[in-house]
Amino acid sequence: MNKVAFLLLGFCIMSNALKAQSDKSANSMPASKAIYGELGGSGLVFSANFDSRFKGHKGLGFRAGFGFFGAASGGEADGIITIPVGINYLFGKGEGPHHFEMGLTYTYLSTASSTFGDQESTFFFHPHFGYRFTKPSNSFNGRIYIGPLIGDGFVFFPFGGLSVGYTLPNRK
Repeated sequence: MNKVAFLLLGFCIMSNALKAQSDKSANSMPASKAIYGELGGSGLVFSANFDSRFKGHKGLGFRAGFGFFGAASGGEADGIITIPVGINYLFGKGEGPHHFEMGLTYTYLSTASSTFGDQESTFFFHPHFGYRFTKPSNSFNGRIYIGPLIGDGFVFFPFGGLSVGYTLPNRK
């Protein structure tokens, strides 16, 4: 499954580099890009993420991130590493900051336990929907959403997430 996650990440990064033909519509502005920290959600505990639209301020986009949660006691360490990679779509009227978001994220999950000398990895999918506040450039952004975690064996677990970040300045 590692190969699937890295192929999806590579596709998202390469797709962002493609240039679309420009027109005079509102969506012809440069792709909106953001960085944010997320509690819960696809990173499980905490993750740092990059998000970008393929074109303009809303519409189809992707996200990629890295999460870590660890504990150490008595010289032994246990930890969880997550790598969420996904696609999302922002709906909204005009160029306002309020958006409805729908998305699907694939998350690679690796756990390590020095106590037992184990290391395991798995994956899960996280379809979600929620609210996103974001302006086209150079501003605060935030989002709150819910959706199930769907793990190995199609185990469903209701979950949600909250993120806070910064929309990067647009460059033409």
